[in-house]
Order: sequence, then C-alpha cells, then structure tokens
Amino acid sequence: MRLLGVLYSPRYTLIVLVSFLAMMALYIYTQVLGNISLVDVWLANVPPLHALLLLVFAILFGITFAYQIHLWKSPKVCAPSMRVKGSGISGIGTIGIFLVAQCPACASLGALFLPLGALTFLTEYTVWLNVLSIFLMLFTLHYLGAFLPEKN
Repeated sequence: MRLLGVLYSPRYTLIVLVSFLAMMALYIYTQVLGNISLVDVWLANVPPLHALLLLVFAILFGITFAYQIHLWKSPKVCAPSMRVKGSGISGIGTIGIFLVAQCPACASLGALFLPLGALTFLTEYTVWLNVLSIFLMLFTLHYLGAFLPEKN
C-alpha cells in the first residue's frame, strides 16, 4: 500500500506527529476561544466518544497532510489536478471540524460566526459531523491513491 510506504519514512512520520499535535493544540485553543486557563475545564467536560472521534480525526489529518506533502514532492505519483482536488476535499473536513463543539460546556469557533439555528444543529449532530469529517479524510486518502498497491 502506497500510504504505508510513505509512513515508514521517518521524515513523513515526523510530519504526521507534528501536524497531529498542531491540529490538537489549535483545535483545543479555538474551543476555549483563546482562553488557555479553560483548557482543563474543556478536557474535563469532553465526552469520551467526542474525544475519541477528535483523536481519530487529528491522526487522519496528520496522515493526510503527510501524504499530500509526499505527493507534492513526488510529481509523477499523482496528477496535479488530483492533488489540488484532494487538498480541497480534506480542507472541507478540516474547516468543518473547527465549527463543531466537542465539549457541551464550551463554545466553539462557530459560535463567533454562525447564527443560533446553525449552532443548535451543530450541537445536535456533533457525533455525525465528526464521523463525516473522518470520512472526508479517508475519502481524500482514497482519492489520492493512498490505498492502492505499491508500484514497483
């Protein structure tokens, strides 16, 4: 599988780790609306299922990001049009996850920009929206050929 070949490289494994940590830090920072002293409150109130889905998303974000970097550095692996479209698809999932509040006691970034009706919808369907964001990351990897057999 092409993806495993990329992830076995220490450089791309480091990219996965750094982008995973950056996504988690940025996401939590936006969930507490920049008030670092509320991070412990956020962590204490996040339901386990939401935390698990966020963790899976952040890991897939790191993997997708590293794989896209690999494709950009290896122009013969993937057509340029697919690379651009793949970036757009994963971007939808990434932006979408920032609007979803994982913690029921906390406001999300969406609270600053969306009307109350949209926030109510996002709160009601948080789990499904998280699953959709995870699916979009997996779809992006599939679209970019990450799950195809390794070419010899």
